[in-house]
Amino acid sequence: MPRHPRSAPVSTEPTSLVNHAQIDQTELSESFRSLFRQHPSGVAVLTAQSDAGPVAMTITSLTSVNASPALVAFSLSKASSATPGILRAQSVLVHFIDEASLSVAQVAATSGVDRFADRDSWSYLPSGEPHYSAVQRWARGRIRSTLDVDGAVLVVLDVLEARDDRAGSEHGGAGVVYRNRIWHELGAPHS
Repeated sequence: MPRHPRSAPVSTEPTSLVNHAQIDQTELSESFRSLFRQHPSGVAVLTAQSDAGPVAMTITSLTSVNASPALVAFSLSKASSATPGILRAQSVLVHFIDEASLSVAQVAATSGVDRFADRDSWSYLPSGEPHYSAVQRWARGRIRSTLDVDGAVLVVLDVLEARDDRAGSEHGGAGVVYRNRIWHELGAPHS
């Protein structure tokens, strides 16, 4: 029978020799921002019905957590005026942005504007969430949990309904990513 070498004991000491108290936080913050500006991220718009009316926010932090049960996660900035309304809402609608709905993301990302001023561009779903009609891919859900992390809130959403009105279409709609403060439409796939 072959012998297996014993595993080395697991150390509970930090593996880095850097003292975290000596890190220049300003320099680190700028480097971190620069790093993520160059990282392309998918674009989504969150909407919810708050006590004060509909709220919307563009995000690039959306990620799939699990398929069964269906869960997604995203981060909300505490600096956004939409964050309190989204966190208190009964349900949230996640709009998946493509090239045909890019203007929705641009409006929802603009500070100080009424994101619902164009009454012809949106309506309420039967379940009560504001829905931008240009967006044909969306997921509706309830907040399962939140984690307060300094200037942000990490949110996990239980998906209750997912819809893709472009599924199976020849014109499935090119996705949109955000990179280096610019919106980019995705082109044809490379083989």
